Amino acid sequence: MTQPTNISELRSRAEAGDPRAQYMLAATLASSGVRDEADRWLHEAAKNGEADASYTLATRHLQTHKGAVQALSLLQGAAQRESNVAKRLLAVLYAEGLGVEADWRGAVMLVVDAARKGEIEAQREIAMLLLLANPDDADAMHLLENAANRDAIAAAVYARRSINSGLQDERTRSVIEQLGAMRYPNAAALYAAFNAASHLSAPRVENRKHAPIVWDGVLQKLTDNSPSAMPAAESLCVEPEAIVFRQAFSPEACEYIIAAAGRRLAPSQTVDPGTGASRRDAYRTSLTATLGPVDLDLALVAFNRRIARIAGNPHCNGEFLSVLHYSPGQEYKPHFDWLPPGEDFDRGGQRVTTALLYLNEDYEGGETHFLNPDIEFKGAPGDLLVFQNALADGSADKVSRHASRPVTSGVKWIASKWFRGKKYNF
Repeated sequence: MTQPTNISELRSRAEAGDPRAQYMLAATLASSGVRDEADRWLHEAAKNGEADASYTLATRHLQTHKGAVQALSLLQGAAQRESNVAKRLLAVLYAEGLGVEADWRGAVMLVVDAARKGEIEAQREIAMLLLLANPDDADAMHLLENAANRDAIAAAVYARRSINSGLQDERTRSVIEQLGAMRYPNAAALYAAFNAASHLSAPRVENRKHAPIVWDGVLQKLTDNSPSAMPAAESLCVEPEAIVFRQAFSPEACEYIIAAAGRRLAPSQTVDPGTGASRRDAYRTSLTATLGPVDLDLALVAFNRRIARIAGNPHCNGEFLSVLHYSPGQEYKPHFDWLPPGEDFDRGGQRVTTALLYLNEDYEGGETHFLNPDIEFKGAPGDLLVFQNALADGSADKVSRHASRPVTSGVKWIASKWFRGKKYNF
């Protein structure tokens, strides 16, 4: 069908009952600020079976926990109409148990189905899940290399893996240059690491002949319930109780998180101690990307679950993963992570535990500083720092005051996850 060329033609087709035209008209009206009419056509398109409209409405419902059931129904309908983007988000709901009983196998089956049918984003997340289970998985490398041609997250992970494994060939250089052209925020660091590694050893060329993917075998590998090994615990301090878990995540996983968060960065906010509301504050000058349900895929769900397991907290008590970006001069001045009474506190109780995942190391400054006692810590990529914000009785721990010291050069990337005393209701 020929695409409508102007709003008059769109409206004519929409009024004649064309679901795709109804969806396109809704998008056009929304971009022009005509919200009420745009919403009316969006709902009409979804009612008439337009999968993209159903997906869009589902993302709106997922802004709160209460909307999960409605989102589930919309996504199930869109998935039945072979919408791969709907399958991937529906998989997140299944994995997280949002609006439905948690079903990891069902979630994996949805994404494997989308990947089998050529969905590049699905192939990328399947590749990362396979690498989590086995860093040398051949199917993972096949999928990752294929997805790197068209997907920025896959390209970033491919580049990081190539650099770390000594694969400084022209393909890797080309992938990094492509990321730079796409303004990937960590492209400069990848290129610097590539050039530095190239000077240390002769480039290694990889044999890129891969065996065909056996999708039933992929499904079996991803539904193996064997728990991954726990990293060793290293005490940083007793008061506050702070423990370091070295190399809890691979460099590829760290790059995946940076890439997933990069295009969602916005100025960081703090919680007003008087009102409990979020606000911008000169106390905290970083950028933050908070990855809610709509922003997740199964690899990110797996990362969140691993952080919870290592931190010793129920996954359902965890807030959304936040990824922070500190440029030179940016910092988070001394603060507590525990919450004052208010609306945010009521969503799940006190923030009892903080987990900080260090994602890179090519920067100066930026240490995590506990003020009492005077201890500074700078993790290597993949290190997880877990500390307590509350005492055994649930009251705020007054010695948990800490800061992120100013970055003096380079860019610091770190992921933060807070755990509540009860189930977190967003």
